[in-house]
Amino acid sequence: MAETFELLETKKICVEVITIMKKIITLIILITNLTVKAQCPTPSNLVYSTVNTQDALLSWTENGTATTWDIAVVPDFYVGAPLPSNGWISTSSNPFIYIGLPPGCNVFFVRSVCSPTDVSPWIAAATSGCPINVFNYLATLSNNSFPIVNNNKIKIFPNPSSNVVQIKTNSKVDKITVYDFLGKEILTPTQNNNEINVENLSKGVYLIEVYTENEKIYKKFIKE
Repeated sequence: MAETFELLETKKICVEVITIMKKIITLIILITNLTVKAQCPTPSNLVYSTVNTQDALLSWTENGTATTWDIAVVPDFYVGAPLPSNGWISTSSNPFIYIGLPPGCNVFFVRSVCSPTDVSPWIAAATSGCPINVFNYLATLSNNSFPIVNNNKIKIFPNPSSNVVQIKTNSKVDKITVYDFLGKEILTPTQNNNEINVENLSKGVYLIEVYTENEKIYKKFIKE
């Protein structure tokens, strides 16, 4: 009877060990999947320029190791319109010439393709034919145009602002660049790197890119 009891206890322990191992393996798989997904970052600095009335040149910054990208163009874009579920064009070219652009408000969407099953979020840029509320709407979407990271390392104030934006950070600021949400460089102050005069900018949402201690930090701000 003692041997039978010991055998049952041994089997019970084995079952418990197997159950724990299964949970550990499941956790490892979950962590691995999350890690793989995190390795396909969103592109940034999406810029377009018109080649002629119907063709546009797109360029962007790849922030990972992707060599293929999906591109979609949504004509007559409006606030609240659904984002593309799939890319219309797959390309390995950056820059890329989009041929046959329809007139009016168009929004370009680009995402990185890291593997057949792993893609990044979309980055978006609106053409000049879009109203300001479209630019502002795109600016509110997560990961849509620039990676907004390291938000606690710098502070900007006042925000919104109508004339001057102050930058507060404990690090030395090497360079500041202001972009609109077309990804177009608007302003690069050459003096007093902790203050930006935005008085001449049009009303809307902009992005401040700050280089500090070999790090690139982004902050959104609103021009009133």
